[in-house]
Amino acid sequence: MNNTALTYLTLFLMSFSVFSQNQASGIDLSKIKTLNDSLVFDNAIRDIRILITEEQLDRAQKLSDQLTNIGNAIGYKKGLGLVFREKGVISNGYNRHIDSDKNFKKATNYFESINHLDGLAMVCNERFIIEQSKGNFEKAADYLLEAKLYREQLKDSIGLSGIYNNLAIIYKELKNIPSSEEYYSKSIVLRKQLKLSGLGLVMNNLALLYTENGKLSKAKELLPEALKINKEENDLRHTAQSYSIMAKAALYSENYKTAKKYYDTTLCVGSQANYKLIVINAKQQLGIIALKEREYNKAEELLKIAREDFIKVNAIPLVLKNYKYSFKLDSTRGNLLGAINWQQKHQKLLDKRMSDITAKKVEKTKSRYEAELKQLKLIEAQEKRERATEAKLFKFRLIAYIAIAVVLVILIFLIVIIRTRNERKRLIAMLDNSNKVKNKLFSIIAHDLKNEINGLEGSLNLLKENSISEKEFKEIVPLLASGTHQTSILLHNLLNWSKSQLKELNANPTSFDIAEVISDKFAFFKQKAEHKNIELINDLNPTIIYADRDMFGIVAQNLIANAIKFCNPGDSIALLSEDKDNHYEISFKDTGIGISPLYIDKLFAEDTFTTPGTQNETGTGLGLRICKELIELNQGKIEVKSAPGTGSTFRISLPKAA
Repeated sequence: MNNTALTYLTLFLMSFSVFSQNQASGIDLSKIKTLNDSLVFDNAIRDIRILITEEQLDRAQKLSDQLTNIGNAIGYKKGLGLVFREKGVISNGYNRHIDSDKNFKKATNYFESINHLDGLAMVCNERFIIEQSKGNFEKAADYLLEAKLYREQLKDSIGLSGIYNNLAIIYKELKNIPSSEEYYSKSIVLRKQLKLSGLGLVMNNLALLYTENGKLSKAKELLPEALKINKEENDLRHTAQSYSIMAKAALYSENYKTAKKYYDTTLCVGSQANYKLIVINAKQQLGIIALKEREYNKAEELLKIAREDFIKVNAIPLVLKNYKYSFKLDSTRGNLLGAINWQQKHQKLLDKRMSDITAKKVEKTKSRYEAELKQLKLIEAQEKRERATEAKLFKFRLIAYIAIAVVLVILIFLIVIIRTRNERKRLIAMLDNSNKVKNKLFSIIAHDLKNEINGLEGSLNLLKENSISEKEFKEIVPLLASGTHQTSILLHNLLNWSKSQLKELNANPTSFDIAEVISDKFAFFKQKAEHKNIELINDLNPTIIYADRDMFGIVAQNLIANAIKFCNPGDSIALLSEDKDNHYEISFKDTGIGISPLYIDKLFAEDTFTTPGTQNETGTGLGLRICKELIELNQGKIEVKSAPGTGSTFRISLPKAA
């Protein structure tokens, strides 16, 4: 059965199981038959999210399993990533943390396979929420930072504004106040640029951070703008929050009159917004101010009202704070019995709260342990089944190994025969190679080397026979020098090429500064460069490498000669070096005519390749090939970057000296 038929059969069976409306979703899953139906698939994923929000985890699990089967059948990788993201949330809801981690990893793998950065960011955000709820703020920060990288790659400023705000909240929990301030500020900048809602909330958060850490001037500078924005957006809750923070800043500055005014406004706006907790807190703060201003009866009344309201809404930390100030009130008034009573109530409630917190932690740890134990048992059962399967396979493997052993015995006899024949072929190939090297060597000597020597001999004979004047001879001296240079380089290349072909080249590495070698080579090429009006530039940093000095000298000589050959008058050749982790990069950079893309791959090829220079200089095509072999013998590499008209850069990488 071909793949298409198998896919349609799978879809038919799934369609039959969810014929009509699916019990877990209001969407007819039988309509999802191909990738073209991905919109229906995505809508079903949104249904999973709704079910999770409503804590209907069983239905969400059932729907996610069905979508997993459909996604596999139609090959919808993005959809599978989205489904496994929801499965991670569902497993966490069941306290199956091992499964949750596996599902998130599967989601990540699917999103990575299609480079879906938005999906990867969403997975990180889900994991951040889970770790934050567990109190694992370091892990939560790590996931947020990873999500930030994906949002930055997407250039998603809206997503980044939310991530910055969450990072600020996490860093505040971690007591990393500078980082918290930094990310609140970044979120504010982005929200202003994009004109996003919630700007006043973030500004309130930053102002509160400033206030709680003694930066009252910064808080007072920020709060009027936050208040204005919240009012413009008709956001009563956060308007009340702005007034509350302004009151707190004034209270910290011991400006009780201003603090009372802002807390009174907080009461008014908070009541309109039905923001009970901030209203109750404002009453308590007014009671504290009354205490500080020695208005004891008023303080007692306000603290009592606030205390009763806090107890109703079970705001234990604020009840504890109320007991603390009630104790202080009675102590100030000299009511020692009342003060002791408040202290006892404070201690009793604090002990109960710590006991409840500990009990919840124990219960949570117990639930997590039991869930993980259950998961481990399932894994152990799976491993047992795998071991049973492995035992069955072992028998088949044993039979296969015996058969292989018999075949190997036969192969050994065949290999002995084949090896004898191959050795004979190898010796013949070596002989052929030696003949090719010899013929190539004689060809170059007969043509290139002979031409250079004949030219030199002819010029010297003219001088000997007085056929040219001394002045004319001086004019051709640069040409003779150039020919001599070329002949010297040619002889070096021929010698090393023939050695490499006969496998006689061996590196003898030492530590040395390449600046010394380059200085000698610049002196060697000075006259040739001046003749073509080419500038030689040594921009090398101290560069101590570990390589064969003579081999590096040959490479440098070839690359400089090659650069001069393809430069026009007025061009330049520069030597630069760059320090890397365990090696140096040495660049031979010229501004010459450059190299056609058609020729780049031929430069280091086995077959020699050469083109005439800017003044019709000739060559053998061996130079760059020799360079590559010598560099590789020294555990390095060579590469070239060039384009016609922009010059060429030959970059060498060689090991650093120890």
